[in-house]
Amino acid sequence: MKVELLKYTEGGIELVAQSARVSGVPGGMSDEEIVRMIVENDYSSALEHISFTFNLSGISVALSRELLEHRIASHTARSTRYQEEEDFGYYIPTEILKNKRALENYKKAMRELSKTYVELRDMGISRESRRYVLPMAVHTNYVWTVNARSLINFLGLRLCVRASPEIRELAKKIRDIVVKIYPEIFESVECRGKIMSVCPENEVRDSPQGKDCPYKIRSSKAFIPTKRDVRGRKDW
Repeated sequence: MKVELLKYTEGGIELVAQSARVSGVPGGMSDEEIVRMIVENDYSSALEHISFTFNLSGISVALSRELLEHRIASHTARSTRYQEEEDFGYYIPTEILKNKRALENYKKAMRELSKTYVELRDMGISRESRRYVLPMAVHTNYVWTVNARSLINFLGLRLCVRASPEIRELAKKIRDIVVKIYPEIFESVECRGKIMSVCPENEVRDSPQGKDCPYKIRSSKAFIPTKRDVRGRKDW
């Protein structure tokens, strides 16, 4: 997987601060202070004036389907209708990589699908029809444009330990890029629980997918309560 930043809104901190001043913010605050206040308090509509465009390559079709759930963004994908996929690359889940026998079977299935794709071509079948034998694991290329507000939402969801491993890897790579450009916006952005200081995952945080969550151990200083924990408090 490769994430390349193609373009972003330069001068974004000044732009967001100017936009926020239109609606009214306390006087005497610097641009950076205004932006940090906006992020901290989730007064985030002004963040929509900043956008990023990424080239995402080596991601699976399965991951691209998850990206489509983030609809406040612009999506352009490699077309299997117009592009040949004879020697397609593909994603291998970590769980399969760790199991030698499963990995052999997985690769065998991919070779068979690739062979079938070529055989159908030799039979005169069009790309439009041949593409239906391609697996969800096949690599695709994606150009994705997203504003800063929607990107915070994406990162909050996809940095969670319960997110699928491939899209979590993508979220980490994207965060590494944007935090260097606008730390005022993104340095405090992690999973939703960390952002809000309350985890909306509730009891599913204790599911097998959530076993590595660093915020669910009650004896830890990093503990973050769930929404149900907060609702059950007696001192409210």
